[in-house]
Amino acid sequence: MKILKYILYAIIGLSIIFFAIGLMKPSVSYGHEITVNKSLKEAWAVSQDQSKLGQWLDGFKSIELISGEKGKVGSKYKVIVSPGDGQPDFEMIETVISVKEFDHVKLKFDSDFMDFEQVISFQEKDGMTAVKTDSEVVGNNLMSRSMFAIMEMTIGAFSGQEELNIEELKKVIQDNTTDYFPTPNVIDDEIILPEEDSKN
Repeated sequence: MKILKYILYAIIGLSIIFFAIGLMKPSVSYGHEITVNKSLKEAWAVSQDQSKLGQWLDGFKSIELISGEKGKVGSKYKVIVSPGDGQPDFEMIETVISVKEFDHVKLKFDSDFMDFEQVISFQEKDGMTAVKTDSEVVGNNLMSRSMFAIMEMTIGAFSGQEELNIEELKKVIQDNTTDYFPTPNVIDDEIILPEEDSKN
């Protein structure tokens, strides 16, 4: 019986520690920075190209505009993500919180079990472009907050995934061949003389 009592005490103690972690660390903050040998405008354009999201966001499946004007503050999207083999897809609602072209975009993602915010900022540096992320995830209940904190503290789950995604973004930007800012073709205006003048 004493063994059972000690086991019970241990379970209670571990439970207290587990939930205390969620109380002390209710959110997980992380980020990553890359530098690409591309112009600021091109780096921005690639990162905002929805057709390329699947090339650098692990698990990304689809994105659909559900309200607002595409790319504008307040616009909302339904995002479908696959967490891995054998696991069901889950849905997030993405909202554009703030955007300044060629400077930054701030996004918020809401799901059943967490809220996630991310700022992606851009800055020219010596002819190259620095792309930096600042992210924060918050569980929707104490259990998920504790779980997220432990996942990050033990295996760097969130920071590791962020690094993986942004390093993939670096490759996509570096290898980009899409011309987002084509030079317009200038056609010389054809001068047509009035009919009376053409007879002279």
